[in-house]
Amino acid sequence: MTITTIGKKSMRQDLGTKQKEDQLTSAIFSTLAFFSLYDLPITSKRLHELLLDYQAGLDEVETALTVLALDNKIYQAGNLYSLKPWKAEELRARQEEIANKWQKIDTFYNWLAVLPFVRQISVINSLALGTADADSDIDFFVITKPTRLYFVRSVIIVLFRLLGVYKTRQKIKDKFCFGFFVSEDNLKFEELQIKPADPYFMFWLCNLRPIFGGQQYWTLMQDNSWLLNRFPNFKPMIRLASAKELGILIKSTKLFLEIILFIPAFFAESILRRIHINHTFKLAENNTVTSTTVANAKMLKLHASDIRRSLAAEHAKILSQYNGH
Repeated sequence: MTITTIGKKSMRQDLGTKQKEDQLTSAIFSTLAFFSLYDLPITSKRLHELLLDYQAGLDEVETALTVLALDNKIYQAGNLYSLKPWKAEELRARQEEIANKWQKIDTFYNWLAVLPFVRQISVINSLALGTADADSDIDFFVITKPTRLYFVRSVIIVLFRLLGVYKTRQKIKDKFCFGFFVSEDNLKFEELQIKPADPYFMFWLCNLRPIFGGQQYWTLMQDNSWLLNRFPNFKPMIRLASAKELGILIKSTKLFLEIILFIPAFFAESILRRIHINHTFKLAENNTVTSTTVANAKMLKLHASDIRRSLAAEHAKILSQYNGH
């Protein structure tokens, strides 16, 4: 092998290494840019798990983060990283609020778990993402048995209103909000994304925190395998750790309720479906240009003020600023 050949090979290797480093840096910026929309620093482990459009080992990510921090391209404090500085006191206050909200979920867990015809419940939105503050509500995503979605929603409204924790227009802080219901035979969500880019929805789906119904959560992830192409380091199995196994008493009570309510639910579902859908679209908020509310037999997604486009634009703006450096 000649010296010229060796030199060319070395040059190709250097270019390949540089290209990989640039791709990893770009992926790190993409993930940090999303969380910077909420002024939220994240750990290297979480960044690795949610690294957008690039597969890498945790050690590679941590090495790259160290270099970026030393070059003053990102901010670091301990094992937390961000594109901009954050206030430690505000972060601690937010973490305390998040812990309090999870405690409230634990308090009402048995009521949630025993709901008839409910196959899975996950915590979503600000609490799942880690962006909740003192004024935030507690949002849930609900998977129901087929042809029972609106019966389930009716039961939830009545039950949690009686328990005093159902969110209303006047009472929001720490209240339970059930804004996304889906039938377990309708779990493919790729078409729910806005075009051309929807970073919020992708991060939202990755950050679901199932509180029970691990098997249905796993099915949800399998039905949305496109998500794993965007987050190649993401491992849904890790999320299953937050899903509790239903105890024998809860399982027995749930089964008993489903047996005695089978006939009433069968006949009531179509009636309740018409009532709920008609009411949903009679609300002016669900007929605006910002609304992406969906209400049909297999899905109820209440999204009157959808800010995903503006978030996508802001995300792209942040990335263009950092890529320009």
